[in-house]
Amino acid sequence: MFTPQSTSKQPQSVPTIKDVAKAAGCSTATVSRALAAPEKVSDATRERVNRAITQVGYAPNIAARNLRRAESKTIVALLPDISNPFFSEIISGMEDVAHQAGYQILIGDCEHDPARAEAYFRLLSTNQADGIVLLTSEVPKALVRQAHGQTGFPLVMACEFFSDIDLPLIAIDNHQASVQAVDYLVSLGHRRIATLSGPTNNPICQSRIRGYRDALASHQLNDEARIVEGNFSFRSGYQQGLALLEGKTPRPTAIFCHSDEMAVGVLKAARQLGIIVPNQLSVVGFDNIGLSEYCDPELTTISQPRNEIGRQAMQLLLHLMRGEQAIRQQTLSSHLIVRKSTGRLQD
Repeated sequence: MFTPQSTSKQPQSVPTIKDVAKAAGCSTATVSRALAAPEKVSDATRERVNRAITQVGYAPNIAARNLRRAESKTIVALLPDISNPFFSEIISGMEDVAHQAGYQILIGDCEHDPARAEAYFRLLSTNQADGIVLLTSEVPKALVRQAHGQTGFPLVMACEFFSDIDLPLIAIDNHQASVQAVDYLVSLGHRRIATLSGPTNNPICQSRIRGYRDALASHQLNDEARIVEGNFSFRSGYQQGLALLEGKTPRPTAIFCHSDEMAVGVLKAARQLGIIVPNQLSVVGFDNIGLSEYCDPELTTISQPRNEIGRQAMQLLLHLMRGEQAIRQQTLSSHLIVRKSTGRLQD
């Protein structure tokens, strides 16, 4: 049987934060700050502390530190549908900023189910998450009001918003973007311009519909307004595109879609019906997802600065989590990218 041998050696002491401070030539407060909030110290100081940590063999107890500060170092990004490629670049921007600040992102896919959203909100009250970036308005409003108003949990909205809840927000001007799209179609000679919206109870869709109507009105085309509701998906674009293009009423010569996915669905419907794009039909999308540049024909679309939306939303959330002053409402620029799916009507 193996019997441990006694030894006269004294156990080595565990390196402490004081040892790190001594090796780095700075105070223990500076070391703590470099570990807890690395963005608040200079690059040179952070590198000096990191070298000292390696030199003395210090192993910071991150879990214990976060527990004392009631932090999880986790931020939830709440999405309506993870399969939608629109969100990938936004998440990428959020990840860049979060990683630099020492946070990780938990992606919450609501799947358009408010009950799933409630489960992610519960992470805040149990200290399993420090804040939430909402990329969807498909969340029970009572839940949002409670988290934001009564308990003061850090919440930021990106892209979407609530018309009756004043949350910190990073978004584009959806109304003006729609005006730009419709004005462009009118400039090409189109008069029968339909719009394929997302869910009409969604505030961003309501803003885009108002922009569509206002643009038509400015060109005395009020009577030509035709609004069809979809759900942002390829399938709804295809199905509603067929409905618009097969109908007995005068067929639209242009369709402004509230998402690139729906616009691609419309392109498929047009091909199936033998309608030539853009000679007989112009199609405009929204978002400028990667596919828009590679579909056939290439899609004219409103481009949102998705990576920058993600970065700005995460930076705003970090400011709020630290109790710092920040601009609560930021409107970023969008622009129309003209490609081959739009053109003047040809006989």
